[in-house]
Amino acid sequence: MDEVGTTRDGAAPRMAYFHAAPMNDVADRITSAPAISPAERMLRGDWLSAIERSPSGSPLVWPEFVARQGRSVRIIDVREADELIGPLGHIPGAEWIPRERAPSLLERLPIDAKVVLVSRAGERSAPLAKQLEAAGMRFVASMIGGMVSWKFLGFHIVRDASILGRRDQLRAWHDAPATEGPLSLSSIEAHIGAPEAVRWMKLAALMLHGRLACVDGRDETGVIGTPGGDSGELLLALAAVERVTGHKLSPLAIGELFARRLETFGRFYLHGDVQASNELIAAIRGDRRFDGAIANLSESMQWRRFLNAPPVHLRDALLEHIVSPAHIGCGHLRLALTMADHYGARPALTHALIEAFFRTRWAGDADTEFTILGGAHQEAAVVRVHVEERLRSFTRVPLVSPTVNGTQIFVAHPQVAEHLRAELAQFLILQRDVLELGDGHVPSLIDEMRRLGEMQLQTTLRNLARGLPIYDVRFTQKGAFHVEAAGAVS
Repeated sequence: MDEVGTTRDGAAPRMAYFHAAPMNDVADRITSAPAISPAERMLRGDWLSAIERSPSGSPLVWPEFVARQGRSVRIIDVREADELIGPLGHIPGAEWIPRERAPSLLERLPIDAKVVLVSRAGERSAPLAKQLEAAGMRFVASMIGGMVSWKFLGFHIVRDASILGRRDQLRAWHDAPATEGPLSLSSIEAHIGAPEAVRWMKLAALMLHGRLACVDGRDETGVIGTPGGDSGELLLALAAVERVTGHKLSPLAIGELFARRLETFGRFYLHGDVQASNELIAAIRGDRRFDGAIANLSESMQWRRFLNAPPVHLRDALLEHIVSPAHIGCGHLRLALTMADHYGARPALTHALIEAFFRTRWAGDADTEFTILGGAHQEAAVVRVHVEERLRSFTRVPLVSPTVNGTQIFVAHPQVAEHLRAELAQFLILQRDVLELGDGHVPSLIDEMRRLGEMQLQTTLRNLARGLPIYDVRFTQKGAFHVEAAGAVS
């Protein structure tokens, strides 16, 4: 295997998305910019923290990361014409710049443009990414494994010959002014119809390599969304277990179940936001227990490293701050704490789950993904995504970008969420040494998860999206779609 198929230490590649990778000197240049809060600079570091390095220093990103980027990144295919429409096809929304013309990107794109280069297996795109980075491009990387990995992991490809007529052409991208007021049905149709706004992933691949993101519209990446993402779904399931069995779960049991869930399903997503992160940093600075550990922290990357791996003797103290509602950037989890009666989940259950996540992350588990979202909520619609067939392992599901016309939308996949809840219920039934559950509890557990899920979704939307229009988008497996207005959040 060539260098683009290895990790920095030479180990076999692993299909995961790492948020704790070492930063290069580009990070120091970017994060030293003045007049930006520490948490805002941490947000800018998310791209850099996704970067892997080949043994020769080429910047690399995993295919799963690329699949989620939506409108926030340009995908540049540098292969030959026959490869674009051959067996491996190309990524929907990709642009074709032949390898010999790739250096022209330096003059044709802003220095801050996010660019992912793609070739067959990465052997051509990796050296180009290194060359462009050395020449001054700040956010450029090669996709690990190229189109071979993309197709192998279950992501959708096309063999549309029209790309051949766009050789060496770049689409004009610009920051559209934020749309005033709620988004119209035609705006949603135009967004869903843009090839860079929707990626596709087989359900089986999602269960092995993907994750459920929050419905939060501030996430620029293509998402399969549900309230609270993976964190909200596990909280929902554990709350349903308590209601079905009538027994409260101990923090020790919650930690054990979290570890088993991670081992079984992999990737686990939790998000914060800039405001909550800034308030967390301010609280830590005001806590005398942290004086020695944070005395020399000033730059965002220093804070990122501290929060990703705090000293062992300070972790309990840090968790006291992390579980404070003001420091929780996910609105769904924050509301679950402050409005527990409307969510059917004990505050202590929410605390224990968040603590289990961070303790596992601090232990070095790369499957725990913590993302900081930027800005304030500006959502202008709620979009519910459906596929027009019963879900099977080979069914393709669309990842939809929440960024629309300079504003945002809430994106929910209730059909996918219901399917995955049934899988999670079956998993929990098997944990008989921890839970007082048996096979006979499966129907009641699934029913309780469905009831709590609907109640939690409605409460979250009423608090974060009241008055916004709701649109149902129904996809066929061939990519056609239909948008219907479905009232408004009341």
